[in-house]
Amino acid sequence: MNKPNRPQGKPQANANQKPGQKPAAKSAAKPSPKSQGPARDKPKTHVATDASRRRQHNAHAATQVMDEGEEEILQLLALSAAVATGAPDAAGRRVGQDELERMVRNFLRQREDEILHEALEQLRDDDRRAHALLLEIVEEAADVVVLRRGEKEMEINAFLIPFLARTTGGLREAQALADGEAFDALRSSMQEAGLESAKARVVLVHHLYHPDEIDALTYGDVEAMNRDAFASLTDKKVMSVPAIERSMRGWPQSAFAAEDEALELRFLLGFALKELNDPFYAIPKDEAQADAYFARRGAAFRAWTERYTPLMQQCLTGKSGDEAQCELHFMYQDLFHGGKRTGNAEYRTLQMMSELEQGLAQADAAAATAVFAVTDEDGESVLQVLLRLDARVLAQSALVFDGDPQERLFDAADAVASLGVTQFRLADAIAEDGAATRERDFPQA
Repeated sequence: MNKPNRPQGKPQANANQKPGQKPAAKSAAKPSPKSQGPARDKPKTHVATDASRRRQHNAHAATQVMDEGEEEILQLLALSAAVATGAPDAAGRRVGQDELERMVRNFLRQREDEILHEALEQLRDDDRRAHALLLEIVEEAADVVVLRRGEKEMEINAFLIPFLARTTGGLREAQALADGEAFDALRSSMQEAGLESAKARVVLVHHLYHPDEIDALTYGDVEAMNRDAFASLTDKKVMSVPAIERSMRGWPQSAFAAEDEALELRFLLGFALKELNDPFYAIPKDEAQADAYFARRGAAFRAWTERYTPLMQQCLTGKSGDEAQCELHFMYQDLFHGGKRTGNAEYRTLQMMSELEQGLAQADAAAATAVFAVTDEDGESVLQVLLRLDARVLAQSALVFDGDPQERLFDAADAVASLGVTQFRLADAIAEDGAATRERDFPQA
């Protein structure tokens, strides 16, 4: 899936942290006998009241809900596994995929995030192929919603533009996007620069999102925000957007002193409403032509970042150019979950590299050895990196990631090589004291 008829960036092996951790869903356990209400053959020793009847009804209803939730998880697991084993047809569709997508969309509309998370967690351990398929479907269904307005079906999608800001003292939430005119110009620039179709309706949320705010949003939250945005863009009577308003939780307190050099990750969140047949988003079927299409989209985004960086500085600090003292590095515009992965992965990789670089400050990088390990901790994939000189530990770092472990491993090795390290090893795990388990030669790419 993830048909690239919307802004697409190269999927990053998401790294990140535990801030991006999705809320763990609890398995629907069978209730204990005490939760099943009074025994039916128990002699009646009191007069039934409306309150007692409600208590009995609620006790039985809770048991039924738990049983239904457990059954729905099992159905989702079975269907995901069955669809994943099928071969795609000429259109790239598998048998049962339509049914699976309908089931996921229903869970999103009903805000059943726990069911989706529980199914994804179980598949992650038991069936990686089904996990990848279900994750793709869930993210697509949350990020892209097709709704009807009158006789016309329209598509709305949530997108993110992640970027890194290097400042002295850090960004200030009260100052970010405070210049209304600059913000309006920033929104208009997206269509002027060809990032979105001139026929689409594009809005940016007037709030700069901290990673903690983005990580806190569930699949159901994002789907509901898409519906809010659709109603706002198509109905003049709509006065509130509750799901979008809830998403703006506020930044955590800054740990930067006024003189500190700060490197921070932030996100612009927007929505694009478009007709299903808008030719701007049509991807050629020919592979070479499709590559050229995405190359043009990438070039347009790079040109946008170069032209509108001063405007973005004005939005963030109230100043532009050298006076802003704000260095920006934009990543690629992508659908919500793709942009989230890209931003988190880039930021955590930079944090890891900073830690390793500090360890190499007093050593010859060419003489150092880098040891890598990919482990699983509490259901999350973790990349560990150790730098040592002979038996001395120079630095250690670790980051959480999503995606292909081997791809992430080779990417990390390339990044460490940029520091001047030339010797690489692979291990099953690395302890806090630097001891490596089953250390061996690093595989060839």
